Amino acid sequence: MSSLAPLLSLALLLPAGALLVSAPAARSAGAAAGQRSGSRPLMQTIEEAASAAQPVLWSPDKVADIRIEGGKTLKTFKMPAHAERVQYMLKSPNGRPIKAKVELWIGPNRCVHEFIYDCMDGLAFPIKATLQFKKLSPVLKVSTNGAYEFPLECGVFVPSPDESKTIGQITENMFYTAPMKDRVQGGMNYGKGSSGGAIRDFDIDPTWDKTQIMVWSKDAGKKSFKTNIEILQGPNNQKQHLNLRCGGSTQPYHAVINTPGAGWKIRCNSKKFLEDGLFEIAVAPYGEVGDGSSPGVLLGSGGF
Repeated sequence: MSSLAPLLSLALLLPAGALLVSAPAARSAGAAAGQRSGSRPLMQTIEEAASAAQPVLWSPDKVADIRIEGGKTLKTFKMPAHAERVQYMLKSPNGRPIKAKVELWIGPNRCVHEFIYDCMDGLAFPIKATLQFKKLSPVLKVSTNGAYEFPLECGVFVPSPDESKTIGQITENMFYTAPMKDRVQGGMNYGKGSSGGAIRDFDIDPTWDKTQIMVWSKDAGKKSFKTNIEILQGPNNQKQHLNLRCGGSTQPYHAVINTPGAGWKIRCNSKKFLEDGLFEIAVAPYGEVGDGSSPGVLLGSGGF
C-alpha cells in the first residue's frame, strides 16, 4: 500500500481534468502497484470519483417526460423563489416536426422571454436550453401551435442554488472561450419593417456531433435582443429554426443542438433596431467530438 501513497497524494492535488488527461499513465501505474499489493481496483475507484466530479450541464436523468398535445395545448411551470435559472428540453414523441413556443412571464402582462422552435424532425433534433433570469418567481409557459398533428414532449428542470452556480460557470466559460464568436448588429427601420440587419454565418466542424450556442448582450450594450437562428445542412436545407427574444444582460441564453455529420451551418441575424439590437453569439462543440463519419448532406433533400 506504501507504493500507492505518492500516487494518491498526486490524485488529490491535481485537478480532475489533469487526472483524466493522464488516465492511461495512471492506469498503468495503478495496475503495476495493484499487482504488487493486491489492491488493483483502487485506481479504478480514483478515476471514477474524478470523472464523477466533472461539472455536467445536462445530466442523464434530465429527460423530456411531459407530453403536450397539439392544438395550442399548454402547460405552465411556476418557478420557486430561489430560482434564478431554468433548463428546458423539447423533443417530438415520434419523429414528427416540432412547432413549439416557450415563454417566461413575470405577472400577467410582462413576457421577458420568448422562444419559438420549429424543426423538421423533433426526435432527431431535440433542443436543450438553459435560461437565466432575475429572482422574481416567474412562470414558464410551454405550448404547441394550432396543428393537432404535432404533439410535443418537454422537460423542465429548476436547478438547486449550488447546481445553478455550477451551470452559470460552465456557460460563462463557454461564452468566453468558444472557438467561434461574433457580434450581431440590428438593422430594422422604424415603421418600415426589417431592412436586413447584420447576418453572421458559422460553419460547423464535421466532428461536432452536438453543438452549443450561447447568445448574450452583457458586453455589447446590455440591452434586450431578438434574433432568428437557422441551423442548415446544405444550401437552404433548414433543419432547425430558433426564433429567440431575451431580456439582455440578465438573460443569457444557452442551447445544445444535434449537428451530426458534415455540411452544417448556423446563420444568425438581429431583428431589432440599429440603436439597440447589438448582441454576441458564441458557438462551440458540446461533449466529445466524433470522427466526422456520420452521414452528411442528403442531395435533393428539401427544407420544411
